[in-house]
Amino acid sequence: MKNILLISLILVLGGCNLESEAEAISSNFDGERIWVFGQFNVPAEDDDLESYYYYGSVSQDLYKSIANSTIKIGFIHLQDIVYWGDDDLFHTYKDKENTGDMIFRIEHIVRIKQIENLPITGKGYEQFDEPEADKTSTNVTES
Repeated sequence: MKNILLISLILVLGGCNLESEAEAISSNFDGERIWVFGQFNVPAEDDDLESYYYYGSVSQDLYKSIANSTIKIGFIHLQDIVYWGDDDLFHTYKDKENTGDMIFRIEHIVRIKQIENLPITGKGYEQFDEPEADKTSTNVTES
């Protein structure tokens, strides 16, 4: 069903580079998925831009193609989204109304970077703080 929906979107937006659009769509479903942080600036009414900041998983192949600028237009499918809430805690996007997935245009990506782990919901940004190095030293004596 997702494939049919995305192919339909390609056909509707046929004025764009169709080959690149098709490559982006197929890359969304290929291979391993990785965790990323992404900032998206989406045009809104009155020529304004709305900025969205999300953590989620994307196809590793698509991420590499975007990072290498081999794919510049098309769609990116972000899954298992986590966002930073107004209460300074992370929240899952999935609820009774939302599936936890979103699709953005690649052209709307301002910044995207790979991260090691998805943020833990219910915790704040402190979960990314580096732990202090162990300040104890071990003495090794030669015999």
